[in-house]
Amino acid sequence: MVSEAQIQFEEIEDQWRAAWCVQKLANIHGIQGRYSEAADMLSNAHSQFEKIGNQLGAAKCRQSLGEIHRVQGRYSEAADMLSNAQSQFQKIGYQLGAVQCLQSLGDIHKMQDRYSEAADMLSDAQSQFENIGDQLGAAQCLQRLGEIHRLQGRYSEAADMLSNTQSQFEKIGYQLGAAQCLRSLGDAHSIEGRYDEAADVISNAQSQFEKIGHQLGAAQCLKRLGDIHRKQGRYSEAAEMVSSAQSQFEKTGSQLEAAQCLQSLGEIHRLQNRHSEAADMLSNAQSQFEKIGHQRGAALCLRSLGDIHRVQGRYSEAADMVSNAQSQFEKTGDQLGAARCLEILQKIQKGTRENHKAQQFHTNFRFHFKQTKFFCLCFPHQPDSEL
Repeated sequence: MVSEAQIQFEEIEDQWRAAWCVQKLANIHGIQGRYSEAADMLSNAHSQFEKIGNQLGAAKCRQSLGEIHRVQGRYSEAADMLSNAQSQFQKIGYQLGAVQCLQSLGDIHKMQDRYSEAADMLSDAQSQFENIGDQLGAAQCLQRLGEIHRLQGRYSEAADMLSNTQSQFEKIGYQLGAAQCLRSLGDAHSIEGRYDEAADVISNAQSQFEKIGHQLGAAQCLKRLGDIHRKQGRYSEAAEMVSSAQSQFEKTGSQLEAAQCLQSLGEIHRLQNRHSEAADMLSNAQSQFEKIGHQRGAALCLRSLGDIHRVQGRYSEAADMVSNAQSQFEKTGDQLGAARCLEILQKIQKGTRENHKAQQFHTNFRFHFKQTKFFCLCFPHQPDSEL
C-alpha cells in the first residue's frame, strides 16, 4: 500500500509525500530486520527531503539511520548520526525528536558498558520527557535505567525500577512496555542464577506478548527460555525451544533474531563437545550477521569459533580468530567482549606453552629411549641397577 502511494505521489510530482512514503517503507524494513534495504531507502528519502528543504524530514531520516546502526552494533556511526539529528531537531525546535535522540545515545552508552554516562543521559532524557508531558517516553527511560542497574549487578534496585515502570505502563495502557518490563525482570533472575523464577516470569511475559499479538516479543521470550535451559544443562529442551524461536523469527522476517538463534544453537552444540556441528552453525550465523551488518554478532561467533579451535589444540588458528574478534569488539566499543577475548588469548598462550613443553618432553624421551636401547644392545648382560 505504501509503495503504491509513493508511485502515485511521484506521478503528480508531490515530492514531500513521495519521500515520506519511502521513509515509512524503510521503517517497515527496519522492523523486519532488513537493515540494508532500510538504510538505502532512508538515505534516498534523506536526499529527497534535503532537496525540497524539509529539515524535519531529513532529521527524522538521519535519526532512523542512527537507530539502524545502533541495532547493528555499529555504535560509533550510530552516535554520530543521532548526535547530528539531535542538533537538527534542536535548531528547528522539535523537542520530542531531540530528546528521543538523547535517549538512543544513552542506549548506545549502555551497550558499550559505559553505564555512568548512559545513566546520566537517560536520566536527563527522562526529565525532558516529563517536561513535555510524554509519560511513555519517561517510563521507557526508567525502564532502561532499571536495565542498567541489572547489568551492574544491582538487582534489588533494578527490580524496583522495572516493577515501577511496569506499573506505569499498565496505568497508561501500554501493554507492550509492561510485557517488556516483565521480560527484563526475568532476565535479572536468570543472571542471578534463579532459573526457575526466571522461567516463570519470562513465560508470563510470553503469554502477555501473545495476548496482544506481538509475535516478535513472544519469540524473544521463547529464545530466552531456551537459553535458561542451556544454562541448566538441559540441552535437548534448549535446542527445541531455540529452534522453534528461530522458525518464528524467520516467518516474521526478523533476520537479526534468527541469526542469534543459530548462534545459540551453535553454543549448545559446543557445550556438548559436538565441535563440528557447532563450528558449522557458528560459521553460518557469522555470515548472516555480516550480511545484515551486525558487527557484534559476527564478533561473538568468531570468538566462539576461536575457542573451539583452542579446545581442539589448533592454537595458531584460534589465536588469529580471537584476535580478529577482539579488534571487532574494540571497534564497536564493546569493552566486555574485548576483555573476554583477552581471557581466551591467555588460555591459548598457556595451551601453546604446555604443548611446546609436551613436544620437548616427547623429543627428549625419544632421544633417551634410543640411547638406552643402544646401551642395552651393546651391553646385554649388565644388571638393571647399572643402566
